[in-house]
Amino acid sequence: MTTKQSTLKTFFELFTKPFILVANFTRHLLLLLVFLLLLWLFFGGEKMKLTDKTALVIAPKGFVVDQYSGDPKSRAIQNIQGTDVPETRLRDILRAIQLAANDDKIAALVLNPDYMWGAGLANLREIERAVDDFKTISNKPVIAMATNLSQGQYYFASLADEILMDPQGFLFLQGFGSYRNYFKDGLDKLGVDVHLFKVGEYKSAAEPFVRNDMSQEAKEAGLHFMNDLWNTYLAGIAKRRGLSVEEIEQIVELQAQKLIEKNGSVADMALDNGLVDRIMKKPFMHKHIAELSSYDDDNNHFRGMGFEDYLSLNAEISATQQKIAVVVAEGAIVGGEQNPGTIGGASTSRLLERARLDKSVKAVVLRVNSPGGGVYPSEQIRREVEAMKIAGKPIVVSMGNVAASGGYWISMTADAIWADEATITGSIGIYGLLMTYPELFNKLGIHTDGIGTTKWVGAFSPDKDLDPELADLIQSNIEYGYQQFISSVAAARGLGIDMVDRIARGRVWTAKQAFDLGLVDELGGLQDAIQDAASKANVNDFELVWVEQQLTFTEQLMVDMMAKAASYIDFNGGGSLAIIQKLLQPYQAELNMLLQQKPGQVLEMAHCFCDLDAF
Repeated sequence: MTTKQSTLKTFFELFTKPFILVANFTRHLLLLLVFLLLLWLFFGGEKMKLTDKTALVIAPKGFVVDQYSGDPKSRAIQNIQGTDVPETRLRDILRAIQLAANDDKIAALVLNPDYMWGAGLANLREIERAVDDFKTISNKPVIAMATNLSQGQYYFASLADEILMDPQGFLFLQGFGSYRNYFKDGLDKLGVDVHLFKVGEYKSAAEPFVRNDMSQEAKEAGLHFMNDLWNTYLAGIAKRRGLSVEEIEQIVELQAQKLIEKNGSVADMALDNGLVDRIMKKPFMHKHIAELSSYDDDNNHFRGMGFEDYLSLNAEISATQQKIAVVVAEGAIVGGEQNPGTIGGASTSRLLERARLDKSVKAVVLRVNSPGGGVYPSEQIRREVEAMKIAGKPIVVSMGNVAASGGYWISMTADAIWADEATITGSIGIYGLLMTYPELFNKLGIHTDGIGTTKWVGAFSPDKDLDPELADLIQSNIEYGYQQFISSVAAARGLGIDMVDRIARGRVWTAKQAFDLGLVDELGGLQDAIQDAASKANVNDFELVWVEQQLTFTEQLMVDMMAKAASYIDFNGGGSLAIIQKLLQPYQAELNMLLQQKPGQVLEMAHCFCDLDAF
């Protein structure tokens, strides 16, 4: 009897245990939701206020990007915990400056580059146009306050009427360059053979795997576009600092000598050479800016408001049913579904399709900031651009910092291509990589043998030497892909195939050079592209919408409540790993492509390694 009861009890416990676990989880979840809701209701009524004579502070955190990276839900939670890598959206900076120009309560604009880790020159020139418009419309002062200034940070600070620099601050201008590690000898020692198939002597993205140094063609082409980019940078600084380009070039060349003359004080050297206007400690900076705006309630600092808070007070409300949609394509191009920060052939195509099927969307701007990537996902996105045109909706491309190789591929068939003078584009070409390592197997004493019904069985096996006939087959396919690329460019741009071939072959250009070659239509920024798209759709009054991955209503509610609660809870987040991952981002495309390559797979790429070291 006891045994029977014990058996029934055990069966009953095993049967009901999952339900009890689910019930306990649900109960704890509901209690958490109630707790967060109470915090939301208790603190939700507190609202910021904008008072007269406030200075709007533009202090970008982390990297200036067109789109936040990562999926929205994970990013929001990481942001609350303090474990995310800081990113600032370019669109938010531009909108805040635009609103402030006509806001009587904003007395001045303050630029603070101290927390900006990086921004491409094209994006900085977008901000430059917005600041110039602010000055013209409002006639309000623009002041920069800075401590340490990298090359990109200095360009940002130079947009101001006046640059205030800390006496212990640092400033160093070094120009543009590109230095990479080359692995051929190392791979040879490991017994790894890298087979590179490409068309175009300037297609240098894969050179580090097959050479120990940079090819002469890569050096020639790289210096050609980098010198043009450097001149654009210098011209922007010279225009605002009242110096000539030659004078700034001399300052850069003689930095060491000029610093010695000022006994090692970078701030004094910068002031003496006209790179900054005043040397001040932080309290005096605040006093100076307060005299142009006002003091805060404690009379210690100037009355300022960050642009993120300012935007939260100026939510957009649209009364029009006509929309211009912006779809962002930022990052390396790979296949399938990808989170923002990487361009997925399927996911980015679906965003374009969503804009195409939305009847309220009258035109689309594709904002491209990409060095390229996989050939097929690039073509997948280009076909969706073509579908937009067939549907009768204008689609205009706005190129960001980089729109090269696959980034140009997805752009070429648009109704118009806009790019900033500092945009890096071109690199029209493809290459394929196949890695084999028979020598490594020999060193390890591993041998391969087998049978097959044809000579091609096992041809791609990485533990065998590459068959010369197979190499010819792969090279033939790469050349076919290149012909498809240049033929598509020729058809889209109204150019001869021979002409496209001469300016292609993997060579990189600045947009200013590409404009002269007929690869882009207009030189200008994102706002210019948006206005052009509206004009092509015959739309004057429109709402600008960004088509991207978003949180569901429930997820947004949860995140908002957690954010409010987090402001009263101390999260000790270890963000160092995320920061390291972000710093490695320039190399992430190559690493991902190699890691995703299956043994014996030819990696066919339309990718440009055209990131610059000194920005």
